[in-house]
Amino acid sequence: MKLSWGLFFSSLYCSASAANPTVSPETARLIIAQRLGLSRFHSVEHADADAIRHINTYGGRQQKLFGGYDADRSRAHLLMWIEDGDEEYPSVVTSDEPGLLQGFRISDTPSTADNDRLIQDFARQADSLPGMPDPKKRTYKSAFEIESVLPSTSRLDTYNDYLNVLRVDKTSNIAREELGRLFTVITNKAEEVGFAVTMVTMPASGKHSKRAANLWGNYALPLAKAPRHQNPEAFMSINTEPSSSPAPPPSDLEDFPVTISQANNTGPVRGILPSCFNSLSACQKQTHGCSGHGECKLLHKGKGSGSDRQSLDCYGCACVPTKEHSGEDKGMESKQKVTYWGGPACQKKDISVQFWLFVMVGVVLAFLVSSGIGMLYSMGSEELPSVIGAGVSGPVRK
Repeated sequence: MKLSWGLFFSSLYCSASAANPTVSPETARLIIAQRLGLSRFHSVEHADADAIRHINTYGGRQQKLFGGYDADRSRAHLLMWIEDGDEEYPSVVTSDEPGLLQGFRISDTPSTADNDRLIQDFARQADSLPGMPDPKKRTYKSAFEIESVLPSTSRLDTYNDYLNVLRVDKTSNIAREELGRLFTVITNKAEEVGFAVTMVTMPASGKHSKRAANLWGNYALPLAKAPRHQNPEAFMSINTEPSSSPAPPPSDLEDFPVTISQANNTGPVRGILPSCFNSLSACQKQTHGCSGHGECKLLHKGKGSGSDRQSLDCYGCACVPTKEHSGEDKGMESKQKVTYWGGPACQKKDISVQFWLFVMVGVVLAFLVSSGIGMLYSMGSEELPSVIGAGVSGPVRK
């Protein structure tokens, strides 16, 4: 039985924007990949001007120069992929800012097998990316926030701690009214937490489905290796206190040398610190209370329980900036010095702004000096005008 979601999504799609374009599956893949932060694996070499315009319009929040604006923004993203709907054409609705919905249609309908392969490749590409900077740990808790509003029968898969994939099909037993309420709750939660949402609906395979191979187009894949999301949090315990719980499965991080100075719990943290601790007390003890520049929080919840336990809970430091009073007050204004912190124990000053300011000043000065030298050289190589020697005549021959 097909899902009765066409009426809901049609109204949602019409409210997204006044003029909704229709794009090819390849352009839709480029847009979704751009939104998920996977554009490095998808080339736009053969994209036309319209495709580039659509990517810029629907590709999500643009990264500011040097990432200054996005330093504290959550990188979390929810991809809702709905199969076997009763709408006529595939559709995509995006939500990046509070109250802002955008949408577009896809001209052809790829098969369910092609869709499954594309989602799996998205997950594989996301798992291969390095960890994204997130000083306030908003991205890491996004899976808990999203999962709290989903039905108990839904399955949410998380990749590289930021990409959350929710797959819905005819086996999910979600009615049209329930889907509408679920999307409303998710967009409200996205506005509260700060993550982006991409919702893709695919009609049944029989509707406008093309048998052409590879409708989504070609793209690159990372080298095959063990997925990082299967056992990402089985970190080595550095707590010297005895524990009555069973020992967790061994982790690859146990081969990495970890040395921590524990002689003074009030002095600066020295040595190499892991990014995760298996308990809140261990985090507070080994990081000396996050060096007084933050607090220990739960970053990842362990998978499984009892004999089926696969990984431990992950606790780490969430850094906060510190403000210091400096100089003399003038009138109602008070001079304050704000310091940003980073590192596994919030023990390092974040000087990225000063670094990029120094680099940009150096680049501008080098450009001005080279331009001045080039201008002087070009002026010196020009020939004098012939008017200067026009009134001078040679000696008279007798």
